[in-house]
Amino acid sequence: MRFLNVYPKRLFATLNAVGAFEGQFTFNLEQYGLLLSDTVCDVTISEDPAMVGQWKIRVKPMLDVDMPHFNQFVDTLNHYVFEVLQYMPNRSATGKDLPVVKLFFDGIYFDMSGTEPVVQKVIER
Repeated sequence: MRFLNVYPKRLFATLNAVGAFEGQFTFNLEQYGLLLSDTVCDVTISEDPAMVGQWKIRVKPMLDVDMPHFNQFVDTLNHYVFEVLQYMPNRSATGKDLPVVKLFFDGIYFDMSGTEPVVQKVIER
């Protein structure tokens, strides 16, 4: 039995010279009553060169936190962002600013306790 919930907060990334977005992903992690707040990981969002329009989020693993099934969480995050939300990064920008990806995750968490991750709504009390 395991108890693990991931509460994503935000993902910010800026377009780099090779056409991918690089930045940071911030989330809270709850594991067996231990709550790690504002955990930050480096992130890259890139398009599959063989399949135009197919994007993937890659999150650099946390070295200071032992989180089982981290890859399974990242796969579920990809599905949620690109399939459920239908989000599509845009390499165009207005003005002098570089193109950016800004995603905010309000009111959801990823329940990683079962055999398959489940996206849940946060119940306000």
